Amino acid sequence: MKVLSKFIWAALLLPFIWSCGEIAPPPIISQTTSSVLSTSPIVLIEEDAEESIVFEVSPADFGVSTGVTYFIQMDSPGNNFASPVDLGSNTSTTVLVTVSEINRRAITKGILPGETGNMEFRVRAVPDRSLSAILGQASVISVTTYSDAVALRNLFLVGEATAPGWNPDNNNPPLFRDPENTDLYVYTGFFNAGGFKVLERIGQWQPQFGTNDGTTIAVNEGGGSDPDVFSIPTAGIYTFTMDLEAGTFSIEPYTGTAPTDFATVGIIGDATPGSWDASTAMTKSTFDGNIWSITATLTAAQMKFRANDAWTVNWGANTPISGQGVQEGPNIPIEEAGTYKIWFNSLDGRYIFLQ
Repeated sequence: MKVLSKFIWAALLLPFIWSCGEIAPPPIISQTTSSVLSTSPIVLIEEDAEESIVFEVSPADFGVSTGVTYFIQMDSPGNNFASPVDLGSNTSTTVLVTVSEINRRAITKGILPGETGNMEFRVRAVPDRSLSAILGQASVISVTTYSDAVALRNLFLVGEATAPGWNPDNNNPPLFRDPENTDLYVYTGFFNAGGFKVLERIGQWQPQFGTNDGTTIAVNEGGGSDPDVFSIPTAGIYTFTMDLEAGTFSIEPYTGTAPTDFATVGIIGDATPGSWDASTAMTKSTFDGNIWSITATLTAAQMKFRANDAWTVNWGANTPISGQGVQEGPNIPIEEAGTYKIWFNSLDGRYIFLQ
């Protein structure tokens, strides 16, 4: 009886199996990438540094209705966009990028100042819906740069995790720019739990840097959408690093030597108001006791940082404008007289001079 029942059930199921036939595969949604419409040579002129180059791009089609943000990306020829930089973005098919931004990036990517070379451009189309971005084909465009050796970008913290809060004009501390790789920025200091962003100009919300995916840098140069925040999970000391050329960042808990609570830190040297006779006191941050600042008029000479009005602890380095001082290091050269806002980090010795 058991064997017979199996045959009966098989006979009953066969017509059902045959009626189903093969299962149809899901439909393939066709997508169309976006591309740069013009490959005419780009000739950059210093007098037009604040003007914009207009990139018209073709519309992307994701196969479904969605808003799209178009990013213009650039990289060196033959690099297969291994380390592209986002020049600018917009939610329309017209993307504006300043002459100074293209010039700076092209020089960083290998075109010598004042010379002509090729760069590859493409469009990264990012949908508003939870779909993957699509990348357009590379377009090779000739770029002629101008000499811009002193164009250095300064970046500042803003947000609930930082000292100024969400005020873009509240003595916002700068990131410390590497003296050799001017696209590399480091800030080691105390952060509250919460979010923060990075601004390029005090008092202005663009250009604004953040992240949309938690791993790469996103930027609104002024014509697109603001990025999401960088996040700090719990209050503490972290090292925040940004590499603008690579488009990457990291936030790592600080594991170095415990901070020293110095009573005072000052500047001293023949470039400073007190010469080598007396320190000129800096102001300690009430938010982070390792961050010091001062606005001072300097002469073209040399200086150092020192703690507690004594030479027991002092910091110096041989790079002007920005660098990382070390104990008993060389005198810091001041190559151009002027009034500077000077920031110093007594935890890691980094400094930067702003005008």
